[in-house]
Amino acid sequence: MSTSYPTRKNPKTIILAIVVVATIAVASFAILTWPRPSLKVYTYDSFMLWGDNPETIDETVFGQFEIEHGIDVEIIRLPTDANGIVSRLVAESENPQADVVIGIDNILILQEAAKSVLTPYSSPNVDLIDEEVVDALDPDHYLIPFDLGLVSIIYETNFINSTSHPTIENLTLSNLATEEFATSLVTENPHQSSPGLAFLLSQITIAEKILETDWTDWWDIVKDDINVQAGWTEAWTIWHDSSERNMLVSYGTDPAYSSYYSGEAPDIAVAPFHYNDNDYSWMQIEGIGLVKNGPNQALAKQFIDYCLTAQVQQYIALNQWMFPANPNIELDDAFQYALHPEEVNLLNTLMPSSEIAANLTQWLDDWDLIMA
Repeated sequence: MSTSYPTRKNPKTIILAIVVVATIAVASFAILTWPRPSLKVYTYDSFMLWGDNPETIDETVFGQFEIEHGIDVEIIRLPTDANGIVSRLVAESENPQADVVIGIDNILILQEAAKSVLTPYSSPNVDLIDEEVVDALDPDHYLIPFDLGLVSIIYETNFINSTSHPTIENLTLSNLATEEFATSLVTENPHQSSPGLAFLLSQITIAEKILETDWTDWWDIVKDDINVQAGWTEAWTIWHDSSERNMLVSYGTDPAYSSYYSGEAPDIAVAPFHYNDNDYSWMQIEGIGLVKNGPNQALAKQFIDYCLTAQVQQYIALNQWMFPANPNIELDDAFQYALHPEEVNLLNTLMPSSEIAANLTQWLDDWDLIMA
């Protein structure tokens, strides 16, 4: 891959630095005063750690809330993804430790386990978010949108472009199944990775709803050629380091990240799927929710309200590299290179949530049998 694409920061290293700084700060503070009450927020390991100052991002984003309420906000980054967060909440359900959770998405919330550890909350600030996005995540408000992004194929333009590979401009599953493209593709395990699951659902939706074919046929064709990694970080590493794997299942904001940190036009691009003169992509919506029977319910609700305002939402684009759920936030110029939701038809709208909930386990079982 091109060396001009900036090297991603390692969130595990950053988390260690945050823990060290926080420990020193707490130890120093404890000499002078009693500990303040705290609000505990569970999230995944890389939450808000992709920006310029990851070591101080929690204070920057949530410090004002701490001052206003005289508390400490503890952002607890669990060494897992959203599935692991739900498992942790289920394990603690008899004695909840967290107050708020961030990162459960519009697929995971369809599972009963996720809803069982949350309490619906209709924030007075929900009107700051487009109603369509709110309903697409969860019309019952077990979750309220925090950020969103499009899961698509990204590719390295020095190896794949409209001149060398004209079909990349109007990518179809048939194109992607050719040996040249399939042997270039890296994706993620749908059991372990939210973009990996979004890609599987994209493929199923196109096959079943647009092409009216058996979705398993495509995987039978490509199973020996594509590279499936456990998670996004592992997939990105293979894609970045290999001169043969030039396509990756990732997010449509990746070119914006590349441009922002290189200071140049990116040498990666996004290829949404293309059918019937329309581009298609899957929207992932990550939510913020109230933990059921959490220790600080009233304060947690106020924190959720706060997270929907510009005071928090303004930091999402350049630290999460997702779109803020609040549509009134001005984006950096680098986002001119991103794939925006209004530029595509959303595959989510073709696949009812009820159909996903009823069939997801079987789809994953079928995928396992094919890929075994």
